[in-house]
Formats: sequence, structure tokens, C-alpha cells
Amino acid sequence: MDLQYFNPWWKDGRVPSLLLGKARKIFHEILASLDMRQMVVLTGLRRVGKTTLLYQTIDALLKRGVSPYHIFYFSFDEYRKDFYDLIKQYETQTLREDFAKTQVYIFLDEIQKHADWASKVKLLYDLNPSCKIFLSGSAQIMLWKNARESLAGRFFEFPVSPLDFEEYLLFRDVWVDSDREEIFEGEIKRHLQDYIESGGFIEALKLEGILRKRYFKESLMERVIFVDVPQTFRLDRPEVLLTIVNTAAAKPGLFLDIKNLSNDLKIDQRTLANYVNYLEYALFLQKLYNYSPNLLTTEKKMKRLYVSNAAFTLALNPGLDFSLLLEQFFVNMLGARFFVRTPQKEEIDIVLADEKRILPVEVKIQDQVNAREGRYLFRFLEKHNLKKALIISRDAETTFERNGMAIRVIPYWKYWSILKEL
Repeated sequence: MDLQYFNPWWKDGRVPSLLLGKARKIFHEILASLDMRQMVVLTGLRRVGKTTLLYQTIDALLKRGVSPYHIFYFSFDEYRKDFYDLIKQYETQTLREDFAKTQVYIFLDEIQKHADWASKVKLLYDLNPSCKIFLSGSAQIMLWKNARESLAGRFFEFPVSPLDFEEYLLFRDVWVDSDREEIFEGEIKRHLQDYIESGGFIEALKLEGILRKRYFKESLMERVIFVDVPQTFRLDRPEVLLTIVNTAAAKPGLFLDIKNLSNDLKIDQRTLANYVNYLEYALFLQKLYNYSPNLLTTEKKMKRLYVSNAAFTLALNPGLDFSLLLEQFFVNMLGARFFVRTPQKEEIDIVLADEKRILPVEVKIQDQVNAREGRYLFRFLEKHNLKKALIISRDAETTFERNGMAIRVIPYWKYWSILKEL
């Protein structure tokens, strides 16, 4: 195999411009780690730009004066090659120096597709202190099956997500004054709709209508469901994965009752539970757990299920109601892990809970939002000794106050105002 095919900079010292794009926020974080010993590991869904980030990093190294021959890239996505033979071929045919004594930069793309990759990468890292290693893999599955333990202390992980809204505007060459959202209301609404429909995927920005839906279904979802996940977890019924995703897309926020759902779908309970977990590992599904202050007991309670990106849901369910679409969008965007449902069926859509804060969030995309909408929110705040809650509305903007507690109501299109409340 001609390795120069993967490494065009060996010929002229440059990364072809077609392989480079606009720099994202995470790129600058990656650059800050270049001089550190630890491996750089990029994880995320297919098509979010991990390979582009690797090429941008290679470009940055070349601009620093690193020899092109000291930079090696290989993708396991479509090609299979013995790991040690690959490294040996690079060392003897291109580097032609003592690998262990030379500062080299190794980029291995879609590494999870190589069998027993973690142990081999660990050995390469341990035996070659002057070697800086960069890995990428689709989703969190690349760090599954004890890989994290095997590489413990040896890597920095950089989760790569689709574009956030600010990055989307940058890629669209659109400027909006985030401190004067009202002036840009029409433009923000228009672009936010397109942002939701594109899912923040760079390639999807170039597509519209049916072509965009086909992109998500054929180039991304079907590839993950019928190739990536079955290969990684050695599954023999990928059609079950598709059934689960279709079910979640048909009803965002579906209560996940494995017993009832297995009966409805005519799938064995254990198989169903495992397949849901695999889709979650692959960042295709997002589970929310009924909130409890004792997080050790939270996961034992009921769960709600969402597809991980509203664009996927739209591709599978184009007639989805706008209010449900926005609820899912904010669940995805905020990285929500919790919701609330009491025995009295009182609910809160999202509870953001970590070591820094607990913030209940309701998504109410309706014409009017009045104080009655916040009744249970106030009770929740009082019960947990909290001061603040958030309601995301269609257009309403106000604040409800009671006994030192406040509920801010902010229109969904006021992106930056919502972020400030978080």
C-alpha cells in the first residue's frame, strides 16, 4: 500500500486546501495540547469533522516547521492493515530514522475499526516517548471494552460535537450582535430553524430539502446503524437498532419501559435493553433519568428516550410538531440528563444538575406563558432549596417571582440570553 496516498504533504509540504476548513473552538484546545506527552483522542459522531480537525492539526505542525516526513496519517475507515506492519512500513520506507529517537506525530483515524487497537497503541506510546499520537473514532464506542482503563493517564479526550449555533453562524458567514438579539429577531429565527434542520453538521449546510434528509438517513444514520454499531458490538440484528431509533423519533421523550416496549416491538427484553445501550454508546440516543437528589438511585427510576439530534428526528419524522421539535432540540443542546415526573404526574422537561448547579427548565412553545405554568416549578424550587428556574417560550419574556425565588421566561430564539441563564 502506498502510504503517500494518505500523506500528500510528503510530496510538497502542504495539506491540500480541500482537506482544511474553518477553525472551530475545539481546534484551539487541541493546539494547546501539542507539546504535552499525552495522546490526543477525538471522539464523536460520524461527519462531525474529526478528520478535518486532524488535518488542521497537521497543517499547524507543518507551519511550525515540523518535517513533513515526521507526520504520519492513516485511516482505518475503509482500509485494513496490520498495525505493526503499518508503523514498520512508515519507519523503514518514509521516516528512515530510528523511530524511538525521533520526534514524530502519528495520526490514526477511525482507530476503533482495528482489532485490539488499544493494547497496540498503548505499547507504541510506552516504547516511544518522543512519539505524539493522535486518535479519532466515531462516537464513544472507541473507548469502550476496557480501552479507557488500558490507556488511563495516557490521553486527553476531546469530544467533538456538531457545530453549536455560534459556529453555525460563522460557517454561514452571518454576524449577529449577541447583546442586541431583539434587533436581529427575524434573522435569528430563520437561521435557528435551519440550524436545527441541519443538525450542526457542516456537510448538511450545503444541502436542502430531500437531499438533506437523504444525507442524514443514508450517509449517516444507516451507516452507523447497519455498519458501525453491528461491527463494534458484533450484532446480528441491526434492523432492531433501526426500529428503536424510528420509535424514539416518532415520539420524542418516550418513557422507556423495556417490558412494554419489548412486547410492542416483539423484541426480547434483554436484546432490547442491550441495543438501546449500544445506540447510546454510539451517541445516537439520549436517555434522561427521573431526577433525584441522590444520584445513585436516579438511574433506577423511569427513563425518557430521545434521539440525540433533532435533525435525525426530522429526517425520520418530518411532520413532527414544532413544540416537540424544540423540546428535543433543547434536550440535545443542553446535554440534559434528567427530567422530573412525580407520582401525581407533575413534570419538568429538563433538570440540569451537576456539582455547580441545579436548574429546572421547562420548554413551553405556546402563545402565552402565565404564572400558572410555573406552579410546580416553584414547588420544586422550594423543595430543593433553589432560587432559579427557566421557562423557554415561543415569544413571551418575563419573570415570575415568589418568596425570593424567580422563574425567568425567555423566547426560544434568544439563544445567548438562554445561555446566560445556565
